[in-house]
Amino acid sequence: MSKSNARPSLAERLAAVAGPPAQPAAMIEKEIAQLDTARATAIQAPRVKKPAAVIAPVPEIVTAPKARDGKVMVAGYFSPQMAKAVKLLAVERDTTVQALIGEGLDTILHKYGKHPMGER
Repeated sequence: MSKSNARPSLAERLAAVAGPPAQPAAMIEKEIAQLDTARATAIQAPRVKKPAAVIAPVPEIVTAPKARDGKVMVAGYFSPQMAKAVKLLAVERDTTVQALIGEGLDTILHKYGKHPMGER
């Protein structure tokens, strides 16, 4: 028994499965017919009264705490280990992370001959 080395054409297989190509005009006419049917159904459907508009209460504007007035954020990205170490130090010293960061920034400013701000 001999095997044929000819492989079936993928294009021929796809064409056979897809069937004959659709004509663009026929496709457009079909879409128009579908739209006409949808419009006719919409026209025949009973109209439902829309409920009256419900006016939602206006939410209060949330503002930043007064402690932040006149201040801007200074931030950076650090490793999870660094973040954990700073948080633990804040707990050990009974202070906040912000106070520790302020202390560190003051130390750096002093090191480079700048006037420390003393913000914590």
